Amino acid sequence: MEVSKQLKKQMVIEILVLIFLIFVIVYAMFAIKKSNDNKVTSVDGMVVVLDDSKYKGLEIQSDGEGLESDGITYTITNNNAEEAKYKIVLTPNVHDSEVLDLVRVSIDDIYTYDLTKLERDNGGYVLTSFNLKPGYTKIHVIKYWYKKNSDEKLIDKNLKFEYKLVKEKTQE
Repeated sequence: MEVSKQLKKQMVIEILVLIFLIFVIVYAMFAIKKSNDNKVTSVDGMVVVLDDSKYKGLEIQSDGEGLESDGITYTITNNNAEEAKYKIVLTPNVHDSEVLDLVRVSIDDIYTYDLTKLERDNGGYVLTSFNLKPGYTKIHVIKYWYKKNSDEKLIDKNLKFEYKLVKEKTQE
């Protein structure tokens, strides 16, 4: 009788531990999948992480709504021994000027621009340029949306952007 009670107690504990382990494994699988959604690249000793997991796509919005929406996090770390001067270039997959004229862009929730008014470089638009000291990390939040008064006929649902980190030429 005494052995039967202990055996039942031990079985209940083992079942609870097994359920806990299954929960941990499922949680780990979701965490790994989420971390794999980030795009990590290396450019001239700079590590770049692009996290667009919260971004919902281009929508027609006012500037206020666009600034309140979730954006893309672009994180740059300088692993070089020297300070580096870089710029972030946003390259659209669509080159129709009527469509691109409707796009507004925000960098770090501070600056808001018409996309086509930005400086051009490497086939895209320069969002920002910066100097980054060795060992430092800079995080940018990039948001873009269609202007509030955009003509629905001109909107391209397939418009997407590619991000490039471009080293600026130093003058010697």
